[in-house]
Amino acid sequence: MQQFNGFIGWLSPEVQMLLLKEMTLSDLMTFAKTREENKEGVKDYMMKRREKLFRTFVNDVDGLIEIMDITGTVISGSSALSLVQAETEAVNAKDLDVYTTEGFEDDVVKHFKEKENYIGVQNIVRQQQYDSSAITKIIKLEKRGKKVDIIVTHWSCAIAPIIQFHTTCVMNYITSRSLVCLYPCWTCANEGFINPLLYVDGKTTLYTVDALMKYTRRGFKLTADPWRLGDHDCEDEATGEEKSGYCPHKLRSTIDDEVLCWRYAPTQTLAGTTISCESIGIMAWYLGGFQCREGDKEETMSLLFVSP
Repeated sequence: MQQFNGFIGWLSPEVQMLLLKEMTLSDLMTFAKTREENKEGVKDYMMKRREKLFRTFVNDVDGLIEIMDITGTVISGSSALSLVQAETEAVNAKDLDVYTTEGFEDDVVKHFKEKENYIGVQNIVRQQQYDSSAITKIIKLEKRGKKVDIIVTHWSCAIAPIIQFHTTCVMNYITSRSLVCLYPCWTCANEGFINPLLYVDGKTTLYTVDALMKYTRRGFKLTADPWRLGDHDCEDEATGEEKSGYCPHKLRSTIDDEVLCWRYAPTQTLAGTTISCESIGIMAWYLGGFQCREGDKEETMSLLFVSP
């Protein structure tokens, strides 16, 4: 869709829904800007999609959103990706990946066990001294075939592990108040850049290969060469021209202009910039990797930190 200037209210409810289901998050946000009536229609649609997703795994949707808001917990993986994609093409989320910090681990686990009657089936503890991952442990819960993985990080920000994911197509997350996509141009086009952290630092395992194959089977075009995903601007040392946010050597942040953020509820602002949730820190990162154009640095290390 290129021209989003119609009034969806002129169409029957059935046709309205058919159109909305064909739109990615990027399309929906563009369409919502055309008219106030369309904005309200998209807002209602997005709320219903999130509720439908959450209700697959929990009985009390409001309770889940509340614990996410209190603890700064986020949901990522296939669940978040499914809301970024057009509903007609969305991946099927078979489990709920919940990301939280060590300080709120007990509260989040308690919520799922006591409020939603999940039971623990396995705890996977990572040895930090041998693994540079931002993940400390994974707590696996189940309830009548439903699965929830609570991923705990020792970082102060729950989204730190998400930026270490194998590809950009899963660098998305749901906060209590928003849906965030860090690489929307690629993700909404079913494309993904393979995280250089995997191959530059020798982090590739059978698990990551299986994960890459899974998303390839789901129709994603994955590559370690960003130019195969389209042109982008690299910094020119002579002119000082800025890099595009899709250059892996560009310093990115979770609140920069390249990020796509749909807000379900009012949010705080910091120096005029909208923040998804006051409990969630601002992350900054380089994807890094090998040079992506002649004259650029031969290699840039991957870097991740919480902005003060």
